[in-house]
Amino acid sequence: MQAPERTSSNPATATSQPLNPAPQAVAPPAAPTQTDAAAKPAPSTPPAFGAAYLHNPVPEYPPLARRMGEEGTVKLRVMVSASGHVDTIRIQQSSGYAALDKAAVKAVQQWTFTPGQAAGKPVPGWVIVPIRFSLAS
Repeated sequence: MQAPERTSSNPATATSQPLNPAPQAVAPPAAPTQTDAAAKPAPSTPPAFGAAYLHNPVPEYPPLARRMGEEGTVKLRVMVSASGHVDTIRIQQSSGYAALDKAAVKAVQQWTFTPGQAAGKPVPGWVIVPIRFSLAS
């Protein structure tokens, strides 16, 4: 699932692509029994930030990086807690510019996420968060 790109006067944009795609729906057996239903776990879903997308701050474009014409996409691997907060952030793929990478990490540390679900309960999980820095309008 990919959230729509967000833009503002600050050209840094963010999109979300979960690490694991949502499970495919499967037709249930014709006549499930109560014991069958109890034996099968509910499908799990990965964390996402699409629902709270507008409440997450856009990364600040570093002024020096802007003046130097630096652009790129940072892919962050984020561990989301069961409460929807950031536990860990790792740079999965650098933009090629330390200032852009640092700005992306700083912004995403403040984000809230919709936690993953397993058996109807919130669980921690990893999500990939690409942050694009672009000077084009």
